[in-house]
Amino acid sequence: MQFASLSGLWFSLSIPFILVLYLLKRRYIDTEVSSHMLWRRVLREQEANRPWQRLRRQLLLLLQLLAASILVLALMQPFIRGQQTAKSHVFFVLDASASMQTSTERGTRIEEAKQSILTYAREEAPNSSYSLLVMKDLPELLIQRETNLSLLQAALNKVVPFYGKTNVQEALSLASALTREEFDGEVRIYTDSQWGDNAEGIPFSIPVSVQDPEMQREGGNETATLPVNVAITQFGVKEVQDIAEYKAVAILKNWGTVSVSVKTTLYADSQAVHTDSLTLKGGEQKSIYVDKLPRADVYKLQLDGKDVLEADNTAYAFPEGTGRIQAAYVGEGNLFLEKALTLAKTDVLHIQKSNDGSYPPPMGLTPDLIIVDGVTESALKSDVWQRLLTSKPVWRFAPSGKSDLEPLQTISASPFSITDHPIMRYIRLQDVNVALAQTRALKPWEKAIISSKSVPLVLSGTEEGIPRLTFMFSLEQSDLALRSEFPILVQNAVAWLTEHQGANLGRLTAGERKEIVLHPEATKAIWKTSRQGVNEEEAERNGDTLSSMQTAPKLPGLYEFIEYNTGGQMVQTRLLEVVMDARESNVNGKIENKLVVSPGNAADTGVDRNKDISLGNTLLIPWLIVILLLLLVLEWEVYRRGHSI
Repeated sequence: MQFASLSGLWFSLSIPFILVLYLLKRRYIDTEVSSHMLWRRVLREQEANRPWQRLRRQLLLLLQLLAASILVLALMQPFIRGQQTAKSHVFFVLDASASMQTSTERGTRIEEAKQSILTYAREEAPNSSYSLLVMKDLPELLIQRETNLSLLQAALNKVVPFYGKTNVQEALSLASALTREEFDGEVRIYTDSQWGDNAEGIPFSIPVSVQDPEMQREGGNETATLPVNVAITQFGVKEVQDIAEYKAVAILKNWGTVSVSVKTTLYADSQAVHTDSLTLKGGEQKSIYVDKLPRADVYKLQLDGKDVLEADNTAYAFPEGTGRIQAAYVGEGNLFLEKALTLAKTDVLHIQKSNDGSYPPPMGLTPDLIIVDGVTESALKSDVWQRLLTSKPVWRFAPSGKSDLEPLQTISASPFSITDHPIMRYIRLQDVNVALAQTRALKPWEKAIISSKSVPLVLSGTEEGIPRLTFMFSLEQSDLALRSEFPILVQNAVAWLTEHQGANLGRLTAGERKEIVLHPEATKAIWKTSRQGVNEEEAERNGDTLSSMQTAPKLPGLYEFIEYNTGGQMVQTRLLEVVMDARESNVNGKIENKLVVSPGNAADTGVDRNKDISLGNTLLIPWLIVILLLLLVLEWEVYRRGHSI
């Protein structure tokens, strides 16, 4: 006989309590006597009356103790394991998300899950066939209907943790589809149930059970001590205006239920510059502020010590505002636009028109941004301009005059249709008027973010990883530059166009895809990290050329994206922080999902979510309930017949 839960042992404290009640109870019997000679006998009995003597011939006491013992036994959920519980085909689904890397007494959750799969296959399903599906960003079917146990073990050895965003719905939907036509199979999902997606309602045609190896090891005791995990949820460094100093801010959160003390160390490049200690209550988050930091290319915040999940104990930050943007302004100029660019920390280099009507390229300066205000492409035909226009972010404004190539259209009054975009943060465009706008067919990579009915006014997009912004109207044909929102709009536009200019690529979640601005001469690139045991990874290619769409590395950490030209010389290197999916930090955030079973025959009629104690096992709780009811009837008979004395 085995037990599914040991939490019922707490109720066993009622047994000594019942004994104490009987020990403290005093009993008196009214008896008529004919002589006082009997009093001497009563006195002798009182002298001999000891606490344990009171328990003799107490039938009611014995019945109550027996009833309490049976109740304790029932709360422990006893069962007798059957000889063969598995179906002919066992479809294993293994959760490989980052939270499965949580440390346990026997390793990690994913290691315990692997061992549980092997134990079940070896002891309960030795004659069954096995399939193994790994749950991560894209579900991966490693084996299907294999009867060799060694193949299952080899497949489990290949499973590594995935730190990106796990697609639970897609994995379970695939498991449901692959088992839809089966009649003698079962699906066993090994997970910690910390799902970012809600999988409720996914139908299965065969029995499905959710296995939590950690709960099974605790004997089903959900009140066991919960793991403690402290995570760095946010970390950033910014330059103090007009001072050669930097300040950092970080937010730490305790995802556990008990208080914990942590120590943090802040590094500027590789040198420790600040340490701090703080105490976090269960579920509490606190902020850390550090001033007067020295200049560094990268800052690292480290939680000293170990908790159950180490992937969120380190964070990197790149200094913001470490330099001004250099913009080449091609056009006659606009006073309001230039003033707004200055407020956006942009140094403007005016490109004056030459006598032949063309614009000379900037000499001795490689701009971070090119602004083309009312200038046609025919005036920028030189090879130097073409290289700059294809390799740098470009912000275009339509000419104020008429054009044969792009006709003008009268624009009705606001309101305008505004699409969610970083450029439009805090922008409402109330009472803004646009008189005329050019009309043309949109390029494949362009998207309208501001429109007036069916006429696009502002277009944005990325061409080969290079951001582009186009105003289909001239500032002279609108009062936008006179509005209080215009400096905010310009600052948003400059920030979006130049967000990847400089020595870093920002922060990405592991496995996330991102379009990266490549160096014009780059033909090859690699991902490189100083993390031990991680080899260099070649960047993705699109045929013979380097692809601007890249996938972030699979492991959290700090990476260099190094680009090389055809001669093998390095032309550019930038830094990228790869982080774990932030939702995985809540190692206690279990989600209950009701998986629907639509059985193919009358035998399969339910979803098993009780830690696998009812599938093929004999539960003893019903028999204990029957015995307890019989004891209650017998106790009533004792009371009724007066046998309590």
